[in-house]
Amino acid sequence: MSELTEFEEARRRRRRKKTWRRTKKLAIVLAVVAVLGLTFFVGRQLGWDSHLTNLAASLRGGKGFPVALDRQETRQLIGVKGGVALCTEGSVTVYNTGGVMTGEFLHNYNSPVSVYSGGRLLTYDVGGTDWMLTNKTKTLQSGTGQGILLGGTLNDKGTVALSRRGGSGLSTVTVYNARGEEIFLLESGDSYLSVLALNGKGTWLAAGGVGSSGGALGCAVKLHDMTGRQPAVSLGWNDEILLKLQWCGENLLAVTHRGARVISTGGAVLYETRFAEAPTALAIGSGGQLYIACGDSREAAGVTITAYDATLTAVGSKTVAERVLSLQAEKNRVLVLTESTLLLGDAALSEVTDRQETGLQQIAPWQNGYYCITEEGLTHRRL
Repeated sequence: MSELTEFEEARRRRRRKKTWRRTKKLAIVLAVVAVLGLTFFVGRQLGWDSHLTNLAASLRGGKGFPVALDRQETRQLIGVKGGVALCTEGSVTVYNTGGVMTGEFLHNYNSPVSVYSGGRLLTYDVGGTDWMLTNKTKTLQSGTGQGILLGGTLNDKGTVALSRRGGSGLSTVTVYNARGEEIFLLESGDSYLSVLALNGKGTWLAAGGVGSSGGALGCAVKLHDMTGRQPAVSLGWNDEILLKLQWCGENLLAVTHRGARVISTGGAVLYETRFAEAPTALAIGSGGQLYIACGDSREAAGVTITAYDATLTAVGSKTVAERVLSLQAEKNRVLVLTESTLLLGDAALSEVTDRQETGLQQIAPWQNGYYCITEEGLTHRRL
């Protein structure tokens, strides 16, 4: 009996080990399937197909720069990951770092405006009805609609917001996810919402523009938590024109022609500064730094460029005797394009050098260099 019992015990142990091995293999298989499923779902949400297409386009070799351009007016020059985009009167054209054209997207927009984020370009026709969303090689989405377009924006996740005149009020803002599905609708009966901003997570929408309060014209800004967890907030300032909205972390930076404010999602003004006169150019850094150019180059005082930190404290300035064509903030530096040269300054404008580069018509900084349009065409230069 004892031998039989030992035999049965040994057989039971073998069965338990065999069952455990099978259970472990099944658990591993189920875990792999779950990871693959989650990867597919997340990839679909983030548009990995678009990112892979962009990566392949960036690696295509070419003859380099300069690249000759046609005679169409370049309205915008935008640095993109692995290349540069030109928004012209009749097309949006993308080149990689080797000067190879990776995509050309024709349009018949009268007033095209392009916005770049997360490997995608949103181009819309201000005063028209059409828009398109592209990457470096193909059109991802396009559309038209009732009511003329007032403004648009997108974020790194591919969330798109478009504002149109009309609807049940003065203007309507529609927000779409990366798959083109409508996820939020904002209708305004008191404002023309033409300036839009989405936060990085795609959970908050800021929309502003011309509004009226008590019969006085001014600007209005509306903050909406698109998840519905927090109530909407509306702010307004009389006799001010809204120039720019940009999310900087958890707060919103609002710039008007009279000053700037950092606003919390609850609507509290955390920091504020006032301008001596209306800016002729402005730029906002990724960390919330603000740069503005004020003044007239025809006057003896010239044009003053002022740098503000994230609390809107003035930390430095630089005066130039020429008209400032553009300001560009990139990493911890600012590029100032004037009528005759390009200036490169640190974040506080405490050190500004003249690069003595003439003939620059437009510039688009990207990482350790910048793209520019000259008489030769489109070219790239290192900083």
